[in-house]
Amino acid sequence: MTCPVAFVAPLPPPVHGFSNICAAMLDLLRTKSSVGVFDRAPRTPNRWYAKLRQLVMPLAYFVWSVRNPTGTLYLALSGGMGQFIDWPYVLVGRLLGRRIFVHHHSFAYITAPSILNRLLFASLRRQVHVVLSVRMGQELVRIYGLDSAKVRVISNAAFFAALTQPADRPYNTDARISLGYLSNISVEKGIVEFFAVLAELERVGVAYKAQVAGPIAPGAQAIFSELLASSRNTIYCGAIYDDTKDDFYKSVDVLLFPTDYANEAEPLVIHEAIRSGAHVIACERGAIPDILSNGAGLVVPKAVFRASAVTLIRALNADRLELQRAQRASLEQARRTCDSAGGHLSALVDEIVDAENGSLQTC
Repeated sequence: MTCPVAFVAPLPPPVHGFSNICAAMLDLLRTKSSVGVFDRAPRTPNRWYAKLRQLVMPLAYFVWSVRNPTGTLYLALSGGMGQFIDWPYVLVGRLLGRRIFVHHHSFAYITAPSILNRLLFASLRRQVHVVLSVRMGQELVRIYGLDSAKVRVISNAAFFAALTQPADRPYNTDARISLGYLSNISVEKGIVEFFAVLAELERVGVAYKAQVAGPIAPGAQAIFSELLASSRNTIYCGAIYDDTKDDFYKSVDVLLFPTDYANEAEPLVIHEAIRSGAHVIACERGAIPDILSNGAGLVVPKAVFRASAVTLIRALNADRLELQRAQRASLEQARRTCDSAGGHLSALVDEIVDAENGSLQTC
């Protein structure tokens, strides 16, 4: 027998990694049980009405809980001030003695714990916490005193379709190695560092072609235009989706992800890149080291990103067989992670809808 589930999370639109994963989780839960949806995404441009809506929904959750006395609460936790809105759901759930599953998608409260974070987590220490990586779980246990036996590790790779055995990429006969950047284009997401790598490659005589894709942050338009104009072998593809995005990844030998975003969690871009066979060079943030383990990519501190990226690209450019081996390692890691995480996710969904279900992987 299954329990009904109260689902509290932001759903698309707007479309971003967090909302996409929440939507996928909602679809999975609906295949197993009845679900009451409490969408935390803004649904109106009127800020006062939007705030009123967020205040009223916890009352609706209270009514739902009274009508569903065996109901479970699934909460996709906000990373910042949105936790003020999350808190009423937690209070109602605790008041009524409901099981609570907290799904973490942010490193914000790991990199910079606040008083609000500590107060909220104090009421959630014995609840189930779903984390993106082993290290994320360990840090939450260390900082907030969570019950380590209640921590479930589920990579976002679980939400991708299973990978069949992929064929090797066509041998790159182009004299120029193909480099890519795909993200929200901003300084903190590393767009300046990306072009600095390109400039250094030109200085040391490495022939390349480069593509940049993604929406441009309002404050980055001027500097991005200047950087793009100064780079002769780089094109801007705009914001890309679906098949166009797949084609982008397939055309890139190496994806650079020089993020300096303090709260970087588990970027879907990196999962998508290695699933296509692109090798990845990234900064050491959030769960990125877990994604790019087993030779799937190079992960380095921001301070040495430029030098490390140039060194590796020069080596891969000089030895295309080594480039192929690196790309195969990326594909193997993508398949390994997807298969493992998919099994953990299936067990988690069963646990959410069934109070008698056994435990999952812990850290």
